[in-house]
Amino acid sequence: MHRIKKELMGQLLEELKRRNVFRVSVAYVVVAWLVIQVIETVSEPLGLPDWTEAFFIVLMLAGLPVIVLFSWAFELTPEGLKKTEDVNTEESVTDVTGKKLNYTIIVVLVMALGYFLWERQGLVEQAEQTAATPEQTAEVTQTSGQTSIAVLPFVNMSADPAQEYFSDGISEELLNLLAKIPDLRVPARTSSFQFKGQNLDIGDVAKQLNVKHVLEGSVRKADVRIRVTAQLIEAETGYHLWSDTYDRELDDIFAIQDEISAAIVAALSDTLGLQVDAVPHVKAAASSEAYNLFLLAQHQVQKRTKIDLESAILNYERALDLDPDYAPAHAGIGLAWYLLTASDSTYGTLTLQESLAKAMPHIEKSLLLDGELPEALGVMGLTLDARERYEEAIPYYEKALTLNPSLTDVRNWYSQTLDDLAQADAALAQIEKAYEMDPLSLLTLNNYTNELMLRRRFDTVGPVLDRLTQLDPGRGTTFKGYMLISQGRAAEGVEQLLRAVEFDGAVLGFKSAAAQFLWNLGHREAGVSLWPFPSNLYDLVSFGTEFEYILELAQEKFDQNPGDPGALENLAWAHWNVGNREEALRLATQYLDSLGETRRPIDGMNTLLVLDAWQRGDEEAMLARLGPLEARIDQGLESGLDNFGITLWKAFTASFRGNHALALEYLEKTTTSGIMPVERLTHFYEMMGWDEDPTFAPLRERHRTYMSNERAKLLALACGPDGFEVWQPSAAECGRSPGPN
Repeated sequence: MHRIKKELMGQLLEELKRRNVFRVSVAYVVVAWLVIQVIETVSEPLGLPDWTEAFFIVLMLAGLPVIVLFSWAFELTPEGLKKTEDVNTEESVTDVTGKKLNYTIIVVLVMALGYFLWERQGLVEQAEQTAATPEQTAEVTQTSGQTSIAVLPFVNMSADPAQEYFSDGISEELLNLLAKIPDLRVPARTSSFQFKGQNLDIGDVAKQLNVKHVLEGSVRKADVRIRVTAQLIEAETGYHLWSDTYDRELDDIFAIQDEISAAIVAALSDTLGLQVDAVPHVKAAASSEAYNLFLLAQHQVQKRTKIDLESAILNYERALDLDPDYAPAHAGIGLAWYLLTASDSTYGTLTLQESLAKAMPHIEKSLLLDGELPEALGVMGLTLDARERYEEAIPYYEKALTLNPSLTDVRNWYSQTLDDLAQADAALAQIEKAYEMDPLSLLTLNNYTNELMLRRRFDTVGPVLDRLTQLDPGRGTTFKGYMLISQGRAAEGVEQLLRAVEFDGAVLGFKSAAAQFLWNLGHREAGVSLWPFPSNLYDLVSFGTEFEYILELAQEKFDQNPGDPGALENLAWAHWNVGNREEALRLATQYLDSLGETRRPIDGMNTLLVLDAWQRGDEEAMLARLGPLEARIDQGLESGLDNFGITLWKAFTASFRGNHALALEYLEKTTTSGIMPVERLTHFYEMMGWDEDPTFAPLRERHRTYMSNERAKLLALACGPDGFEVWQPSAAECGRSPGPN
């Protein structure tokens, strides 16, 4: 009986071999394995559900017995597929089919082996990189950008494109979480988001942002469900250090962000030895709907237009209706209200007093709820600076940047306040750091370009200005205009300012700059026509000599905004220029008394009191005020500042000291680095007694000739074939143009 069973088993095995059951099974298993590897690789980029891989594994396992039974029951013949029992044994071609299956198995096995070796080599290289010696590790971690990560905007995979604000918001929140980790450098939002919607190589992105790692992902939001996919990539190799997908209820969004940041920290700790005592956590709102409204408002604030800021305020208010104690929303609405102030650097029509009345209760409430919220601290510093309470602003900025170094908007504000406190070197250092961390931020590029040009560092400013021009042609063209003006090429400079307006006439700053220099150069009607703030003509004409009219405008501006320190300062000078000495001194003293102890002795308003003491012959009073002012000016000059404002200031202080040669030297620099109206220079000559010194006469004559020539050159450009859309002189004006001498 045993022998019979053995013979039957042998016959069964032979028949299985003949029918190629074993070969088909082996080929099926190898192909199935390769299919599963492919599914594992592509499921993440294609956004396939988490269960996709498991589904295919079960499907392949279920298919194996089917394939075995099929290969037993059917045979492939030259005439097609037939049941095995219907094929004569002598006509069977299973041996030929078997050879083909052998070749197929060999090819598939070679492919599988190649895939295995490729994957293995990647793991070995990664292990070699992480198994560096302590000396190598120390050297690597000290390299710029080594422990660094850029958070790219997550892709909106939702059916509704309008949900993009939500995916952007999630990305920004993750960025802010990671930025709070010591020793981890995270480029700011503005730079990372420049790559939004661009299908760029990760290595190229990392190079532009000077980082070693990139976090990218996607967000799919549908009703109350959300799916967040994230992956951490090593930029140099393209290896995925970590990836995961989170399918959750929308209410779990805060936990998802915390888990992602914790996973990234763990991955970087494993590869770079990043030491983190505690992973920061997201500030959770009371409900997903409040958070959704908050993210929408944040998205609108980033656009920096009046209509978007007003919409943002409405959404912040809705969020706060749902969660009155959500500190980030209070900080956001406070910033939005402040940005609706009417000024060159803000975007609305409110007076400073009106905007602060709306903003301050929210900013104060935000800090009361969370005194460690970096965004609230930064905005508090900004509003203190707006009120010229510079010393009080500094600790708010510094604490905000300690908590989140990637807040480059705050770093820019901090730099401006340092400039206001005559700390020019420190101000430049902060802008340089902002540029290093946020090289594609328009605000940073704008301010860094400005700082370099104030120092006439034209060799250094070139690449920065080129990058700014690529991102914002109008703004870059405006700065090129400033550069030409500071190089004594006024007509060419104003031409560039007008071209910037043609790039984008909706930007009020472009219009105001072009109008101001048109007016200063002598094309007064054109300047007034182009000026974008008809209710505030003071800022346009204040450098003229129609002093009674200027006083009228200054008084009007002060009456509209009595809480604005700048309006009080302007009113004091306006009274001085019409001869109202007592009122001017009273207002100047009132203004100075409102300043902090650091700013008070170095503020420019002291010049009015110095001038009064100098004219009265009160040398003691003059020197008491002059000393701190001179120290500020000389410190600025030593730090490299070399521009129209500081050189004119130096000319004045040198004259007060009786050093006319030095005054003349700096006045020469002033007249060749800006556009000073001829009548204004004449006024300064009379005020400072320079018209009585014959050594000053040639300079005034050169200035008159220069201004006349540049004015004629610009008019010729406007009247020529390549004139301007925004300024078209009349035929009479073009006909009487004398041309340059």
